[in-house]
Amino acid sequence: MKKFLVWLLAICLMFGAVGLGSPLAEAIAADGTYEGSADGMMGDVPVTVVVSGGEITEITIGEHNESPGISDAAIEGIPAAIIEAQSVDVDDVAGATVTSEAIKEAVAAALSGAASAQEASFLDSLAIEPDVIVVGAGMAGLVSAVKTAELGANVLVLEQNFRPGGSVLFAGGSISGTGFKIQKEAGIEDSPEQFYADFVRLSGGEDFNVAVAKKHTERSGEAIDWLMDEVGVDFGDEYRLDTGSYEPMYPDRVTYALAMSPSGGGLGYLDALLPKLEEYIEQGNAQLILNTEVTDVIVEDGNIVGVMVGEDEVRAPSTIIATGGYGYSEEWLLEYNFTQVTSMEPPTATGSGYNFARKAGAAFDKMEYCACYAGAIPVSGFQATLTANTAYPGAILVNKAGERILNESTATTKDKSLAYTEAEDNLVYVVLSESMMTDDVNLINGAMGAGAVDSQAKFDELLEEGKWIFKADTIEELAAAIGAGNLGATIEKYNEDAAAGSDSVFGRTENLVAFEDGPFYAIYTVPYVLMTQGGPRINDEAQLVREDGTVVGGAYLAGEIIGSANVAGDTTIGGIGHGLCATWGIIAAENAVANAGK
Repeated sequence: MKKFLVWLLAICLMFGAVGLGSPLAEAIAADGTYEGSADGMMGDVPVTVVVSGGEITEITIGEHNESPGISDAAIEGIPAAIIEAQSVDVDDVAGATVTSEAIKEAVAAALSGAASAQEASFLDSLAIEPDVIVVGAGMAGLVSAVKTAELGANVLVLEQNFRPGGSVLFAGGSISGTGFKIQKEAGIEDSPEQFYADFVRLSGGEDFNVAVAKKHTERSGEAIDWLMDEVGVDFGDEYRLDTGSYEPMYPDRVTYALAMSPSGGGLGYLDALLPKLEEYIEQGNAQLILNTEVTDVIVEDGNIVGVMVGEDEVRAPSTIIATGGYGYSEEWLLEYNFTQVTSMEPPTATGSGYNFARKAGAAFDKMEYCACYAGAIPVSGFQATLTANTAYPGAILVNKAGERILNESTATTKDKSLAYTEAEDNLVYVVLSESMMTDDVNLINGAMGAGAVDSQAKFDELLEEGKWIFKADTIEELAAAIGAGNLGATIEKYNEDAAAGSDSVFGRTENLVAFEDGPFYAIYTVPYVLMTQGGPRINDEAQLVREDGTVVGGAYLAGEIIGSANVAGDTTIGGIGHGLCATWGIIAAENAVANAGK
Protein backbone atom coordinates (compact mmCIF):
# COMPACT_ATOMS: atom_id res chain seq x y z
CA MET A 1 0.00 0.00 0.00
CA LYS A 2 2.84 2.39 0.81
CA LYS A 3 4.39 1.81 -2.60
CA PHE A 4 1.05 2.37 -4.28
CA LEU A 5 0.78 5.72 -2.50
CA VAL A 6 4.26 6.63 -3.73
CA TRP A 7 3.10 5.89 -7.26
CA LEU A 8 -0.17 7.78 -6.76
CA LEU A 9 1.69 10.80 -5.45
CA ALA A 10 4.00 10.69 -8.44
CA ILE A 11 1.09 10.66 -10.86
CA CYS A 12 -0.60 13.52 -8.96
CA LEU A 13 2.60 15.51 -9.19
CA MET A 14 2.85 14.82 -12.88
CA PHE A 15 -0.74 15.86 -13.52
CA GLY A 16 -0.25 19.01 -11.46
CA ALA A 17 2.73 19.94 -13.59
CA VAL A 18 0.55 20.00 -16.70
CA GLY A 19 -2.69 21.20 -15.15
CA LEU A 20 -4.50 17.83 -15.34
CA GLY A 21 -5.34 16.84 -11.86
CA SER A 22 -5.08 16.62 -8.14
CA PRO A 23 -3.47 18.65 -5.37
CA LEU A 24 -0.63 17.05 -3.51
CA ALA A 25 -2.52 16.41 -0.30
CA GLU A 26 -4.89 13.93 -1.98
CA ALA A 27 -2.07 11.38 -2.02
CA ILE A 28 -1.14 11.74 1.66
CA ALA A 29 -2.02 8.62 3.65
CA ALA A 30 -2.43 10.06 7.13
CA ASP A 31 -1.72 12.98 9.40
CA GLY A 32 1.79 13.01 10.71
CA THR A 33 5.31 14.40 10.36
CA TYR A 34 7.39 13.48 7.34
CA GLU A 35 11.02 14.09 6.47
CA GLY A 36 12.79 14.23 3.14
CA SER A 37 15.71 15.84 1.37
CA ALA A 38 16.99 16.66 -2.11
CA ASP A 39 20.13 18.00 -3.73
CA GLY A 40 20.29 21.78 -3.77
CA MET A 41 22.94 24.14 -5.06
CA MET A 42 25.32 23.38 -2.21
CA GLY A 43 24.29 19.93 -1.05
CA ASP A 44 21.32 18.37 0.75
CA VAL A 45 18.28 20.50 1.53
CA PRO A 46 16.37 18.66 4.29
CA VAL A 47 12.72 19.38 5.05
CA THR A 48 10.22 18.40 7.71
CA VAL A 49 6.58 18.42 6.62
CA VAL A 50 3.63 18.37 9.01
CA VAL A 51 0.26 17.08 7.78
CA SER A 52 -2.79 17.77 9.94
CA GLY A 53 -6.44 17.33 9.06
CA GLY A 54 -5.43 15.96 5.67
CA GLU A 55 -3.58 19.14 4.73
CA ILE A 56 0.01 20.33 4.75
CA THR A 57 0.20 22.76 7.64
CA GLU A 58 3.91 23.32 8.17
CA ILE A 59 7.15 22.95 6.21
CA THR A 60 10.46 23.51 7.96
CA ILE A 61 13.80 23.71 6.15
CA GLY A 62 16.58 22.01 8.10
CA GLU A 63 20.28 22.85 8.24
CA HIS A 64 21.65 23.47 4.78
CA ASN A 65 24.53 25.09 2.92
CA GLU A 66 22.63 27.02 0.26
CA SER A 67 24.20 30.38 -0.58
CA PRO A 68 22.93 33.21 1.65
CA GLY A 69 21.38 35.99 -0.36
CA ILE A 70 20.82 33.83 -3.42
CA SER A 71 18.68 31.14 -1.77
CA ASP A 72 16.94 33.22 0.91
CA ALA A 73 13.87 34.05 -1.18
CA ALA A 74 13.34 30.39 -2.08
CA ILE A 75 13.84 29.22 1.52
CA GLU A 76 11.19 31.67 2.66
CA GLY A 77 8.80 31.61 -0.28
CA ILE A 78 8.55 28.06 -1.59
CA PRO A 79 7.28 26.40 1.66
CA ALA A 80 4.59 29.07 2.00
CA ALA A 81 3.58 28.65 -1.62
CA ILE A 82 3.33 24.86 -1.27
CA ILE A 83 1.16 25.17 1.83
CA GLU A 84 -1.11 27.67 0.10
CA ALA A 85 -1.45 25.52 -3.04
CA GLN A 86 -1.36 22.17 -1.20
CA SER A 87 0.88 21.11 -4.08
CA VAL A 88 4.51 21.19 -5.09
CA ASP A 89 3.36 22.49 -8.45
CA VAL A 90 4.31 26.07 -7.62
CA ASP A 91 6.48 28.53 -9.48
CA ASP A 92 10.19 28.68 -8.74
CA VAL A 93 11.54 31.83 -7.14
CA ALA A 94 13.27 33.91 -9.80
CA GLY A 95 17.03 33.79 -9.33
CA ALA A 96 16.93 30.73 -7.08
CA THR A 97 15.74 27.98 -9.40
CA VAL A 98 17.96 25.19 -8.10
CA THR A 99 17.10 25.80 -4.44
CA SER A 100 13.40 26.12 -5.33
CA GLU A 101 13.47 22.80 -7.16
CA ALA A 102 15.32 21.15 -4.28
CA ILE A 103 12.71 22.24 -1.73
CA LYS A 104 9.86 20.99 -3.90
CA GLU A 105 11.60 17.68 -4.54
CA ALA A 106 12.38 17.27 -0.83
CA VAL A 107 8.74 17.91 0.12
CA ALA A 108 7.58 15.43 -2.51
CA ALA A 109 10.05 12.84 -1.23
CA ALA A 110 8.92 13.40 2.35
CA LEU A 111 5.23 13.04 1.55
CA SER A 112 5.79 10.02 -0.64
CA GLY A 113 7.16 8.20 2.39
CA ALA A 114 10.17 7.37 0.23
CA ALA A 115 12.28 6.20 3.16
CA SER A 116 9.66 3.97 4.74
CA ALA A 117 8.45 2.83 1.33
CA GLN A 118 11.66 0.87 0.86
CA GLU A 119 10.14 -1.66 3.26
CA ALA A 120 7.60 -2.49 0.58
CA SER A 121 8.44 -4.15 -2.72
CA PHE A 122 8.78 -1.99 -5.79
CA LEU A 123 6.96 -4.75 -7.61
CA ASP A 124 3.79 -3.97 -5.63
CA SER A 125 3.41 -0.75 -7.60
CA LEU A 126 3.50 -2.35 -11.06
CA ALA A 127 0.21 -2.16 -12.93
CA ILE A 128 1.36 -3.58 -16.27
CA GLU A 129 3.59 -6.32 -17.61
CA PRO A 130 6.07 -4.32 -19.70
CA ASP A 131 7.27 -5.20 -23.17
CA VAL A 132 9.63 -2.25 -22.98
CA ILE A 133 11.21 -0.54 -19.96
CA VAL A 134 12.27 3.07 -20.43
CA VAL A 135 14.85 4.32 -17.94
CA GLY A 136 14.50 8.07 -17.57
CA ALA A 137 11.54 10.40 -18.16
CA GLY A 138 13.31 13.31 -19.76
CA MET A 139 12.40 14.28 -23.31
CA ALA A 140 14.10 11.22 -24.83
CA GLY A 141 12.40 8.87 -22.38
CA LEU A 142 8.99 10.45 -22.93
CA VAL A 143 9.35 10.31 -26.71
CA SER A 144 10.39 6.65 -26.45
CA ALA A 145 7.49 5.85 -24.14
CA VAL A 146 4.84 7.59 -26.21
CA LYS A 147 6.08 6.02 -29.45
CA THR A 148 6.28 2.58 -27.83
CA ALA A 149 2.68 2.82 -26.61
CA GLU A 150 1.58 4.23 -29.97
CA LEU A 151 2.98 1.09 -31.60
CA GLY A 152 0.84 -1.08 -29.31
CA ALA A 153 3.37 -2.32 -26.77
CA ASN A 154 3.24 -2.03 -22.98
CA VAL A 155 5.78 0.46 -21.66
CA LEU A 156 7.01 1.08 -18.12
CA VAL A 157 8.81 4.40 -17.52
CA LEU A 158 11.01 4.74 -14.42
CA GLU A 159 12.26 8.16 -13.33
CA GLN A 160 14.53 8.90 -10.37
CA ASN A 161 13.30 12.48 -9.93
CA PHE A 162 10.06 13.62 -8.32
CA ARG A 163 8.82 14.87 -11.66
CA PRO A 164 9.45 14.10 -15.33
CA GLY A 165 11.34 16.38 -17.68
CA GLY A 166 15.04 16.16 -16.88
CA SER A 167 17.09 18.73 -18.74
CA VAL A 168 14.16 19.86 -20.86
CA LEU A 169 12.75 21.62 -17.79
CA PHE A 170 15.50 24.22 -18.13
CA ALA A 171 16.28 24.06 -21.83
CA GLY A 172 15.55 26.30 -24.76
CA GLY A 173 13.15 25.23 -27.48
CA SER A 174 15.49 24.59 -30.42
CA ILE A 175 15.39 21.41 -32.48
CA SER A 176 17.03 20.74 -35.84
CA GLY A 177 16.24 18.50 -38.77
CA THR A 178 15.71 18.48 -42.48
CA GLY A 179 12.67 18.18 -44.73
CA PHE A 180 10.12 18.88 -42.00
CA LYS A 181 6.88 20.75 -42.73
CA ILE A 182 7.89 24.06 -41.17
CA GLN A 183 10.98 24.13 -43.33
CA LYS A 184 9.02 23.21 -46.46
CA GLU A 185 6.34 25.82 -45.77
CA ALA A 186 9.10 28.43 -45.63
CA GLY A 187 10.09 27.42 -49.15
CA ILE A 188 13.47 26.06 -48.06
CA GLU A 189 14.95 23.24 -50.09
CA ASP A 190 17.06 20.90 -47.98
CA SER A 191 18.02 17.25 -47.84
CA PRO A 192 19.60 14.67 -45.53
CA GLU A 193 22.67 14.81 -47.72
CA GLN A 194 23.05 18.55 -47.13
CA PHE A 195 22.50 18.09 -43.38
CA TYR A 196 25.19 15.39 -43.31
CA ALA A 197 27.53 17.60 -45.32
CA ASP A 198 27.21 20.26 -42.60
CA PHE A 199 28.26 17.70 -39.99
CA VAL A 200 31.37 16.95 -42.03
CA ARG A 201 32.11 20.61 -42.75
CA LEU A 202 31.71 21.85 -39.18
CA SER A 203 33.55 18.96 -37.53
CA GLY A 204 36.33 18.89 -40.11
CA GLY A 205 35.80 15.35 -41.38
CA GLU A 206 33.94 12.12 -40.72
CA ASP A 207 35.40 11.36 -37.31
CA PHE A 208 32.07 10.15 -35.96
CA ASN A 209 29.64 7.25 -36.35
CA VAL A 210 28.84 7.64 -40.03
CA ALA A 211 25.93 5.18 -40.12
CA VAL A 212 24.31 6.80 -37.09
CA ALA A 213 24.90 10.31 -38.44
CA LYS A 214 23.27 9.45 -41.76
CA LYS A 215 20.30 7.80 -40.06
CA HIS A 216 19.89 10.93 -37.91
CA THR A 217 19.75 13.19 -40.95
CA GLU A 218 17.29 10.86 -42.69
CA ARG A 219 14.85 10.61 -39.76
CA SER A 220 15.20 14.02 -38.07
CA GLY A 221 12.60 15.84 -40.14
CA GLU A 222 9.87 13.27 -39.67
CA ALA A 223 10.59 13.30 -35.92
CA ILE A 224 9.82 17.03 -35.80
CA ASP A 225 6.63 16.47 -37.82
CA TRP A 226 5.62 13.66 -35.44
CA LEU A 227 6.08 15.96 -32.45
CA MET A 228 3.91 18.60 -34.09
CA ASP A 229 1.20 16.47 -35.74
CA GLU A 230 0.90 13.42 -33.47
CA VAL A 231 2.03 14.70 -30.09
CA GLY A 232 0.77 18.26 -30.42
CA VAL A 233 3.92 20.26 -29.66
CA ASP A 234 3.24 23.98 -30.11
CA PHE A 235 5.88 25.56 -32.34
CA GLY A 236 4.30 29.01 -32.05
CA ASP A 237 1.79 31.00 -34.06
CA GLU A 238 4.59 32.18 -36.31
CA TYR A 239 7.25 29.57 -36.76
CA ARG A 240 10.85 30.48 -36.02
CA LEU A 241 13.43 29.09 -38.36
CA ASP A 242 17.14 29.92 -38.50
CA THR A 243 20.68 28.56 -38.80
CA GLY A 244 21.11 27.96 -35.06
CA SER A 245 22.72 29.92 -32.26
CA TYR A 246 26.05 28.04 -32.27
CA GLU A 247 28.00 27.25 -35.42
CA PRO A 248 25.61 28.10 -38.25
CA MET A 249 24.22 25.51 -40.65
CA TYR A 250 22.85 26.27 -44.08
CA PRO A 251 20.08 26.43 -45.05
CA ASP A 252 17.86 27.27 -42.06
CA ARG A 253 17.02 23.98 -40.34
CA VAL A 254 16.55 24.94 -36.68
CA THR A 255 13.04 25.59 -35.38
CA TYR A 256 11.72 26.19 -31.85
CA ALA A 257 9.00 24.87 -29.56
CA LEU A 258 6.84 27.78 -28.41
CA ALA A 259 8.92 29.81 -30.89
CA MET A 260 11.36 30.31 -28.00
CA SER A 261 15.14 29.99 -28.02
CA PRO A 262 16.09 30.94 -24.42
CA SER A 263 15.59 28.77 -21.36
CA GLY A 264 11.91 27.88 -21.07
CA GLY A 265 11.10 26.85 -24.62
CA GLY A 266 11.84 23.23 -23.77
CA LEU A 267 8.64 23.12 -21.76
CA GLY A 268 6.77 23.13 -25.04
CA TYR A 269 7.86 19.53 -25.59
CA LEU A 270 7.04 18.47 -22.04
CA ASP A 271 3.60 20.10 -22.07
CA ALA A 272 2.64 18.02 -25.10
CA LEU A 273 4.36 14.72 -24.33
CA LEU A 274 2.96 14.31 -20.81
CA PRO A 275 -0.73 14.52 -21.77
CA LYS A 276 -0.07 12.17 -24.68
CA LEU A 277 1.55 9.66 -22.32
CA GLU A 278 -1.41 10.05 -19.96
CA GLU A 279 -3.72 8.91 -22.75
CA TYR A 280 -1.83 5.63 -22.91
CA ILE A 281 -1.73 5.35 -19.11
CA GLU A 282 -5.52 5.60 -19.10
CA GLN A 283 -5.70 2.94 -21.82
CA GLY A 284 -3.66 0.63 -19.59
CA ASN A 285 -0.58 0.05 -21.74
CA ALA A 286 1.72 2.61 -20.12
CA GLN A 287 2.86 3.36 -16.59
CA LEU A 288 5.06 6.15 -15.25
CA ILE A 289 6.62 5.76 -11.81
CA LEU A 290 8.52 8.71 -10.35
CA ASN A 291 10.86 8.93 -7.34
CA THR A 292 12.21 5.56 -8.45
CA GLU A 293 15.88 5.11 -9.24
CA VAL A 294 17.06 2.29 -11.45
CA THR A 295 20.17 1.14 -9.63
CA ASP A 296 21.42 -1.47 -12.10
CA VAL A 297 20.65 -3.46 -15.21
CA ILE A 298 20.26 -7.23 -15.37
CA VAL A 299 22.71 -8.75 -17.84
CA GLU A 300 22.33 -12.39 -18.84
CA ASP A 301 24.26 -14.08 -21.66
CA GLY A 302 25.50 -10.66 -22.75
CA ASN A 303 22.00 -9.21 -23.08
CA ILE A 304 20.12 -6.69 -20.94
CA VAL A 305 16.95 -8.44 -19.79
CA GLY A 306 15.67 -6.01 -17.19
CA VAL A 307 16.55 -3.53 -14.46
CA MET A 308 17.02 -3.40 -10.72
CA VAL A 309 15.26 -0.96 -8.41
CA GLY A 310 17.04 -1.46 -5.12
CA GLU A 311 16.73 -5.17 -4.39
CA ASP A 312 13.76 -5.61 -6.72
CA GLU A 313 14.03 -6.60 -10.36
CA VAL A 314 11.66 -6.08 -13.24
CA ARG A 315 12.22 -7.77 -16.59
CA ALA A 316 11.18 -7.00 -20.14
CA PRO A 317 12.26 -8.06 -23.63
CA SER A 318 13.60 -4.56 -24.36
CA THR A 319 15.10 -1.74 -22.30
CA ILE A 320 15.59 1.80 -23.58
CA ILE A 321 18.25 3.74 -21.68
CA ALA A 322 17.35 7.43 -21.82
CA THR A 323 19.14 8.69 -18.71
CA GLY A 324 20.75 11.78 -20.25
CA GLY A 325 24.42 12.66 -20.18
CA TYR A 326 27.06 12.49 -17.46
CA GLY A 327 27.42 16.23 -16.96
CA TYR A 328 26.58 16.03 -13.26
CA SER A 329 29.00 13.18 -12.63
CA GLU A 330 32.34 14.57 -11.50
CA GLU A 331 33.71 11.02 -11.61
CA TRP A 332 32.99 10.55 -15.33
CA LEU A 333 34.09 14.09 -16.26
CA LEU A 334 37.41 13.68 -14.46
CA GLU A 335 37.96 10.23 -15.96
CA TYR A 336 37.63 11.38 -19.55
CA ASN A 337 37.74 15.14 -19.89
CA PHE A 338 39.07 17.44 -17.19
CA THR A 339 41.41 17.90 -14.26
CA GLN A 340 38.97 20.27 -12.61
CA VAL A 341 35.51 21.24 -13.81
CA THR A 342 32.15 22.50 -12.60
CA SER A 343 28.65 21.73 -13.81
CA MET A 344 25.40 23.51 -14.58
CA GLU A 345 23.69 20.25 -15.61
CA PRO A 346 20.62 19.12 -13.65
CA PRO A 347 21.54 16.83 -10.73
CA THR A 348 19.73 14.02 -12.56
CA ALA A 349 22.52 13.84 -15.20
CA THR A 350 24.51 11.42 -13.04
CA GLY A 351 25.87 9.21 -15.81
CA SER A 352 23.97 6.15 -14.55
CA GLY A 353 23.24 5.03 -18.11
CA TYR A 354 26.96 5.04 -18.84
CA ASN A 355 27.48 2.75 -15.86
CA PHE A 356 24.80 0.42 -17.23
CA ALA A 357 26.40 0.42 -20.69
CA ARG A 358 29.84 -0.26 -19.23
CA LYS A 359 28.48 -3.22 -17.26
CA ALA A 360 26.99 -4.64 -20.47
CA GLY A 361 30.39 -4.39 -22.17
CA ALA A 362 29.56 -1.57 -24.57
CA ALA A 363 32.22 0.37 -26.42
CA PHE A 364 32.47 4.14 -25.82
CA ASP A 365 33.19 6.69 -28.53
CA LYS A 366 34.16 10.39 -28.60
CA MET A 367 34.40 10.49 -24.82
CA GLU A 368 37.50 12.64 -25.12
CA TYR A 369 35.39 15.43 -26.62
CA CYS A 370 33.33 17.43 -24.15
CA ALA A 371 32.48 21.01 -25.02
CA CYS A 372 32.67 23.31 -22.02
CA TYR A 373 32.02 26.94 -21.21
CA ALA A 374 34.41 29.49 -19.81
CA GLY A 375 34.67 31.32 -16.54
CA ALA A 376 33.19 29.38 -13.62
CA ILE A 377 34.56 30.44 -10.24
CA PRO A 378 34.48 27.16 -8.26
CA VAL A 379 33.38 28.65 -4.94
CA SER A 380 30.81 25.87 -4.53
CA GLY A 381 32.95 22.98 -5.64
CA PHE A 382 31.48 20.92 -8.47
CA GLN A 383 28.18 22.80 -8.68
CA ALA A 384 28.73 26.01 -10.66
CA THR A 385 27.18 29.03 -8.94
CA LEU A 386 29.31 31.99 -10.03
CA THR A 387 31.02 33.00 -13.27
CA ALA A 388 33.52 35.68 -14.17
CA ASN A 389 32.96 37.76 -17.29
CA THR A 390 35.65 36.39 -19.63
CA ALA A 391 34.84 39.12 -22.16
CA TYR A 392 35.29 41.97 -19.69
CA PRO A 393 36.58 45.09 -21.51
CA GLY A 394 40.36 45.31 -21.25
CA ALA A 395 40.86 42.04 -19.39
CA ILE A 396 43.12 39.25 -20.66
CA LEU A 397 42.91 35.49 -20.10
CA VAL A 398 46.06 33.67 -19.03
CA ASN A 399 46.85 30.08 -18.18
CA LYS A 400 48.46 28.71 -15.04
CA ALA A 401 51.89 29.82 -16.27
CA GLY A 402 50.67 33.36 -16.92
CA GLU A 403 50.55 33.13 -20.73
CA ARG A 404 47.68 34.45 -22.84
CA ILE A 405 45.60 31.75 -24.48
CA LEU A 406 43.50 33.49 -27.18
CA ASN A 407 42.17 36.71 -28.68
CA GLU A 408 39.93 37.80 -25.82
CA SER A 409 37.84 40.23 -27.88
CA THR A 410 36.89 37.91 -30.76
CA ALA A 411 37.01 34.45 -29.16
CA THR A 412 33.92 32.37 -29.84
CA THR A 413 32.33 29.98 -27.38
CA LYS A 414 34.11 27.15 -29.21
CA ASP A 415 37.46 29.00 -29.02
CA LYS A 416 37.11 29.40 -25.26
CA SER A 417 35.98 25.81 -24.81
CA LEU A 418 39.11 24.57 -26.54
CA ALA A 419 41.36 26.98 -24.64
CA TYR A 420 39.99 25.96 -21.24
CA THR A 421 40.17 22.27 -22.19
CA GLU A 422 43.82 22.58 -23.20
CA ALA A 423 44.90 24.81 -20.29
CA GLU A 424 46.99 23.06 -17.64
CA ASP A 425 44.70 21.89 -14.84
CA ASN A 426 41.90 23.60 -16.82
CA LEU A 427 42.81 26.76 -14.91
CA VAL A 428 42.48 30.19 -16.51
CA TYR A 429 42.89 33.55 -14.78
CA VAL A 430 40.94 36.63 -15.81
CA VAL A 431 43.51 39.40 -15.33
CA LEU A 432 42.67 43.11 -15.24
CA SER A 433 43.59 46.38 -13.59
CA GLU A 434 41.39 48.45 -11.33
CA SER A 435 41.46 51.26 -13.90
CA MET A 436 39.58 48.95 -16.31
CA MET A 437 36.71 48.30 -13.90
CA THR A 438 33.40 50.03 -14.53
CA ASP A 439 29.94 49.96 -13.01
CA ASP A 440 28.44 49.59 -16.49
CA VAL A 441 29.55 45.98 -17.01
CA ASN A 442 29.23 43.08 -14.56
CA LEU A 443 32.48 41.34 -13.75
CA ILE A 444 30.88 38.63 -11.57
CA ASN A 445 27.60 36.91 -12.45
CA GLY A 446 25.40 34.25 -10.95
CA ALA A 447 25.50 30.98 -12.87
CA MET A 448 22.44 29.81 -14.78
CA GLY A 449 19.82 28.69 -12.29
CA ALA A 450 21.71 30.20 -9.36
CA GLY A 451 20.27 33.68 -9.74
CA ALA A 452 21.58 37.18 -10.15
CA VAL A 453 24.21 38.62 -7.83
CA ASP A 454 25.45 42.09 -6.97
CA SER A 455 28.63 42.08 -9.04
CA GLN A 456 30.63 44.53 -6.98
CA ALA A 457 29.51 43.12 -3.63
CA LYS A 458 30.35 39.58 -4.70
CA PHE A 459 33.72 40.74 -6.07
CA ASP A 460 34.54 42.36 -2.73
CA GLU A 461 33.43 39.25 -0.84
CA LEU A 462 35.61 36.94 -2.93
CA LEU A 463 38.54 39.33 -2.70
CA GLU A 464 38.31 39.38 1.07
CA GLU A 465 38.13 35.58 1.12
CA GLY A 466 41.51 35.57 -0.65
CA LYS A 467 41.03 32.28 -2.46
CA TRP A 468 39.43 33.11 -5.79
CA ILE A 469 40.36 36.72 -6.50
CA PHE A 470 43.92 37.94 -5.99
CA LYS A 471 45.03 41.58 -5.71
CA ALA A 472 48.49 43.13 -5.94
CA ASP A 473 49.96 46.58 -6.47
CA THR A 474 52.38 45.36 -9.13
CA ILE A 475 52.31 42.71 -11.83
CA GLU A 476 55.34 41.03 -10.23
CA GLU A 477 53.46 40.71 -6.93
CA LEU A 478 50.37 39.40 -8.72
CA ALA A 479 52.45 36.81 -10.57
CA ALA A 480 53.91 35.65 -7.27
CA ALA A 481 50.47 35.50 -5.65
CA ILE A 482 49.09 33.12 -8.28
CA GLY A 483 52.34 31.31 -9.07
CA ALA A 484 52.32 32.40 -12.73
CA GLY A 485 55.99 32.79 -13.56
CA ASN A 486 55.48 34.12 -17.08
CA LEU A 487 52.85 36.74 -16.25
CA GLY A 488 55.38 39.57 -16.06
CA ALA A 489 56.73 38.87 -19.55
CA THR A 490 53.21 38.42 -20.89
CA ILE A 491 52.05 41.80 -19.59
CA GLU A 492 55.23 43.51 -20.77
CA LYS A 493 54.69 42.25 -24.31
CA TYR A 494 50.99 43.08 -24.16
CA ASN A 495 51.73 46.64 -23.02
CA GLU A 496 54.20 47.09 -25.89
CA ASP A 497 51.57 45.93 -28.37
CA ALA A 498 48.92 48.17 -26.80
CA ALA A 499 51.22 51.15 -27.19
CA ALA A 500 51.79 50.21 -30.83
CA GLY A 501 48.07 49.63 -31.38
CA SER A 502 48.60 46.11 -32.69
CA ASP A 503 48.45 42.78 -30.82
CA SER A 504 51.33 40.80 -32.32
CA VAL A 505 50.37 37.57 -30.50
CA PHE A 506 46.66 37.06 -31.24
CA GLY A 507 45.70 40.08 -33.34
CA ARG A 508 43.39 41.64 -30.79
CA THR A 509 42.14 45.09 -31.81
CA GLU A 510 39.23 45.83 -29.46
CA ASN A 511 39.85 47.09 -25.91
CA LEU A 512 43.61 46.79 -26.38
CA VAL A 513 44.38 48.65 -23.15
CA ALA A 514 47.77 48.65 -21.43
CA PHE A 515 48.20 47.47 -17.85
CA GLU A 516 49.73 50.65 -16.45
CA ASP A 517 48.36 51.62 -13.05
CA GLY A 518 47.61 49.14 -10.27
CA PRO A 519 46.24 47.60 -8.31
CA PHE A 520 45.89 44.51 -10.50
CA TYR A 521 43.58 41.51 -10.12
CA ALA A 522 43.49 37.85 -11.17
CA ILE A 523 40.28 35.83 -10.95
CA TYR A 524 40.58 32.04 -10.70
CA THR A 525 38.25 30.35 -13.22
CA VAL A 526 37.64 26.84 -14.55
CA PRO A 527 35.29 25.41 -17.20
CA TYR A 528 31.69 24.40 -16.65
CA VAL A 529 29.60 21.83 -18.50
CA LEU A 530 26.04 22.11 -19.83
CA MET A 531 25.91 18.97 -21.97
CA THR A 532 28.16 16.01 -22.67
CA GLN A 533 29.02 14.87 -26.20
CA GLY A 534 30.51 11.36 -25.99
CA GLY A 535 28.63 8.17 -25.34
CA PRO A 536 28.23 4.41 -25.64
CA ARG A 537 28.42 3.06 -29.18
CA ILE A 538 25.17 2.30 -31.00
CA ASN A 539 24.23 1.14 -34.47
CA ASP A 540 21.66 2.78 -36.72
CA GLU A 541 18.88 0.87 -34.96
CA ALA A 542 19.83 2.47 -31.60
CA GLN A 543 21.17 -0.85 -30.29
CA LEU A 544 24.04 -0.88 -27.83
CA VAL A 545 27.24 -2.19 -29.47
CA ARG A 546 30.45 -3.73 -28.09
CA GLU A 547 34.00 -3.03 -29.27
CA ASP A 548 33.98 -6.19 -31.43
CA GLY A 549 30.84 -5.03 -33.22
CA THR A 550 28.44 -7.44 -31.54
CA VAL A 551 25.14 -6.13 -30.23
CA VAL A 552 24.01 -6.09 -26.61
CA GLY A 553 20.63 -7.72 -27.02
CA GLY A 554 17.56 -6.01 -25.61
CA ALA A 555 19.36 -2.66 -25.09
CA TYR A 556 18.58 0.60 -26.91
CA LEU A 557 19.69 4.21 -26.38
CA ALA A 558 17.97 7.55 -26.91
CA GLY A 559 18.82 11.17 -26.18
CA GLU A 560 21.94 12.84 -24.85
CA ILE A 561 23.54 9.56 -23.78
CA ILE A 562 24.13 8.76 -27.48
CA GLY A 563 26.51 11.71 -27.62
CA SER A 564 26.12 14.54 -30.12
CA ALA A 565 29.79 14.09 -31.13
CA ASN A 566 28.95 10.57 -32.32
CA VAL A 567 26.30 12.04 -34.60
CA ALA A 568 27.58 15.47 -35.63
CA GLY A 569 31.28 15.33 -34.74
CA ASP A 570 33.37 17.73 -32.70
CA THR A 571 31.07 20.68 -33.07
CA THR A 572 27.99 22.25 -31.53
CA ILE A 573 24.97 22.87 -33.70
CA GLY A 574 21.62 24.34 -32.81
CA GLY A 575 18.87 21.92 -31.84
CA ILE A 576 21.06 18.81 -31.68
CA GLY A 577 20.06 18.06 -28.06
CA HIS A 578 16.33 17.87 -28.66
CA GLY A 579 17.02 16.31 -32.05
CA LEU A 580 18.78 13.38 -30.37
CA CYS A 581 15.83 12.97 -28.02
CA ALA A 582 13.13 13.03 -30.71
CA THR A 583 14.86 11.20 -33.56
CA TRP A 584 16.46 8.47 -31.49
CA GLY A 585 13.55 8.20 -29.09
CA ILE A 586 11.44 7.17 -32.07
CA ILE A 587 14.09 4.88 -33.58
CA ALA A 588 14.77 3.20 -30.23
CA ALA A 589 11.04 2.67 -29.64
CA GLU A 590 10.46 1.16 -33.07
CA ASN A 591 13.25 -1.36 -32.68
CA ALA A 592 12.55 -2.10 -29.02
CA VAL A 593 8.92 -2.88 -29.88
CA ALA A 594 9.98 -5.09 -32.79
CA ASN A 595 12.41 -6.92 -30.49
CA ALA A 596 9.54 -7.51 -28.06
CA GLY A 597 7.57 -9.18 -30.87
CA LYS A 598 4.88 -6.53 -31.01
